[in-house]
Amino acid sequence: MKQILSKRLTPNNSSSILISISYLIGLINFVKPHHRGKPYVYSPTIILRCFIVRIWFRLDSNRSLHHFICLDLPYNRRIMKACGLSVSYLPSRRTFDRRLKIISTDIKERITTMGNLFVLQDMVRPYILAVDSTLLKANKGHVWHNSSMKEGVVPRSGIDTDARWGFSYTK
Repeated sequence: MKQILSKRLTPNNSSSILISISYLIGLINFVKPHHRGKPYVYSPTIILRCFIVRIWFRLDSNRSLHHFICLDLPYNRRIMKACGLSVSYLPSRRTFDRRLKIISTDIKERITTMGNLFVLQDMVRPYILAVDSTLLKANKGHVWHNSSMKEGVVPRSGIDTDARWGFSYTK
């Protein structure tokens, strides 16, 4: 952990938050999963960095991620370099499908580790919170109708009393 703290990330080292996150992911030592067959060409760290790129740009599929990485643009090349990829040797869409499926089994541990590292690096402050007006889907269960809400009556158990009716014009 001392090595991680000694390699402190400053804004002068990187021009992009995404590239800084990719750098920090490379500092985390993950346990390599044991598997049968040929050794992996792309390490779990590289695949995780690509997954973070997919989340960052809100790409909806591994096909979109593969297409995005294959684009020959200056910023895309910088992202590829930050992910540990080279222009001449890129993972296929099918590689993303298989490897992200494997990584998703322990992704919660990885995200927790990354979050703790970001806090230690002073990249984020865990006590700052932002709230927006995005509608969230209520828990599945019985519906609490407006007439019952106004009366303050909960007709049956299992109703989420914090949920309210709303409509969003976006998905």
